[in-house]
Amino acid sequence: MRDERKFKEVIHTIKGAEKDKDKFCKAARIERQPMSNEQLKMILESGLIALGMILIFLFFFMLFYLRR
Repeated sequence: MRDERKFKEVIHTIKGAEKDKDKFCKAARIERQPMSNEQLKMILESGLIALGMILIFLFFFMLFYLRR
């Protein structure tokens, strides 16, 4: 399934979505705030820990699987 839209249409759609997000935030009476460095650091560390666990599991799985 290929998207046949032109580049300008895609940019227009993205800008429209940003305006809709601002309208939603105003209606909910909240402000859009950028992610803090602490939150970003926590998310990245969690992702790296999960990736490490998966890699360790795969290492031991292949170690014991190949010994058969």
